[in-house]
Amino acid sequence: MMRACDLVLRLLPFGLTLVAAIWIGLQSPFTTPMVQRRAAQIEATLTRAMAARVTLAWLLPRVQEALLAEDLIRLDLLVGLANDHGVVLPRSLVEDIAALDAARSGLLARTAACGACAVDITACETLAQLGVCAIPFELTPAGDVNALRRAGLAYAGGEDVDRLDLGLGLVGLGATGAVLVSGGSSYTLKAGASVLRMARRLGTLTPALAARLTTLVGDAVRWDRLGDLGRAPPSALIDSAKLGELGQIGGSLRQVAQQTSVAQAVGLMRHVDSAGDAARLARVSTAMGPRTRGAFEVLGKARVMRATARLSNLAIGAIAAVYLLALQLLVFAGQQTCNIALRGARRHLGRRRRAAI
Repeated sequence: MMRACDLVLRLLPFGLTLVAAIWIGLQSPFTTPMVQRRAAQIEATLTRAMAARVTLAWLLPRVQEALLAEDLIRLDLLVGLANDHGVVLPRSLVEDIAALDAARSGLLARTAACGACAVDITACETLAQLGVCAIPFELTPAGDVNALRRAGLAYAGGEDVDRLDLGLGLVGLGATGAVLVSGGSSYTLKAGASVLRMARRLGTLTPALAARLTTLVGDAVRWDRLGDLGRAPPSALIDSAKLGELGQIGGSLRQVAQQTSVAQAVGLMRHVDSAGDAARLARVSTAMGPRTRGAFEVLGKARVMRATARLSNLAIGAIAAVYLLALQLLVFAGQQTCNIALRGARRHLGRRRRAAI
């Protein structure tokens, strides 16, 4: 009886852990092991990580590199990071930045630069210039018509036509017509197509997303009816039933633009490879607001995107249960091996004593 009770007591922890592991396993903990973090959790995670990274040693070479390249967009971002994290830049460097900004912000220089930016978005030198000079034009149907004009000039000149730029312009025009008819239900698609078209022009559209958009736009645009443009409404050239994924991407980008700005949304497209990335970017922008660009600059895409999800409690419990089960098996096996070895040693010593007597 005593031996039976001793065996039960020894096996009880292992048995309970085994039952718990089996029960957790039946809940399918690894079907969806990752769950979305709330906005406050994303903000706290990214803010802590950025605070540990942004130092004078990290900022200085990047500011110097941007200054040599006269990259005002990146300089504005890096100086903002220095201010946010209390990093004091060397006075000589601050004076050089101020001199460059003054040279580019004079009345004549600003007027000429804004005119060039409005005509060609690739000539925009700062986010503020992009937002004031180019975006108000690009978000209107005139921006979509300009995409058609570029395609027409390329075709007439015997050059390759950018079918993605042309297709996004057609989708934007078609969505504009649908907005007027539906009272605004297609505005998300129009805004998303405009952001994507501007990102294409600025070169911030990743190859992976560009390839996917080319397929989506190619399926949605009725290319065989392109000759009817001008006689038929632009919406007649679009198959609205094939705009589902494009609409999802547009919805995510509209949310990013609302939380940051349209100009920032265009720049942030360099971190988006798929509709899933666009959705994660929207969650980050909801948490970080205008600091979203800084988070990507400091931490990189992979780390920022990982901050949007965490292991579910069920998955953590399953991992812990499996770990404890394996640990208890090892401890039990080690204990039994030691007991067998001790009993063998005692018998051997007993036989030697009896032989000596």
